[in-house]
Amino acid sequence: MLSHSTIVFDVGGTLLQLDYDALARLYARAGAAHGIAFDLARARAVLQELEREMPQRQRHRPVSLENDDGKSFWDEFFTDGFRRLGVTGDVSRQVTEIRERFQRGEFEALYEDVVPVLDALRAQGKRLGILSNFSPNLENVLRQVGVHHYFSFFVVSALAGVEKPDARIFDLTARAAQTPHAEIVYIGDSIFHDIEGARAAGLAGILVDRHNQHPGFNGARVRDLRELVA
Repeated sequence: MLSHSTIVFDVGGTLLQLDYDALARLYARAGAAHGIAFDLARARAVLQELEREMPQRQRHRPVSLENDDGKSFWDEFFTDGFRRLGVTGDVSRQVTEIRERFQRGEFEALYEDVVPVLDALRAQGKRLGILSNFSPNLENVLRQVGVHHYFSFFVVSALAGVEKPDARIFDLTARAAQTPHAEIVYIGDSIFHDIEGARAAGLAGILVDRHNQHPGFNGARVRDLRELVA
């Protein structure tokens, strides 16, 4: 499926997902402190629902460029989780703990298809890179989950000063890759940020649609990264 010499990946929703179980345990503990009991399965379902909404939540908000390093965005995000679980009291202390740990990368987990695909692409001689709307600690997060070494270059919005879908950050990526635009394919989970952004900048794009939210998408689409090397 991939004829391009250089493969560039988005991170959140493409390579990494929330560690639902670890987060669900924190939510359940916080709920109990407010006298509200809910099981881990319910908390996990709410967190999955929130993550699926992420591209739309970020559509018109440059989170990684905000002066508070995304604090207000993530506080709203994690507070919304509590509200959906029926916790109506003050959860600011719990939300601060979750957000700080999240921003350190403690609640990030690889999708199960990531390592096999990165291994296969590297074996094919593909050059791999990262382009992500992310905070400055992205490389550390990728080290924590054990995949940093697969990638030759990293373009991070918080450091570049511009976010996807702005064509400038895709141009920065081509320069970082030292590769013509036509030889690069960008792989991400957001039609707006990733695919439309890549196309506008002259790069090919492949949508990662893990939850089959866009079955009628007009373009290259995969449900699982392993389809890229099938």
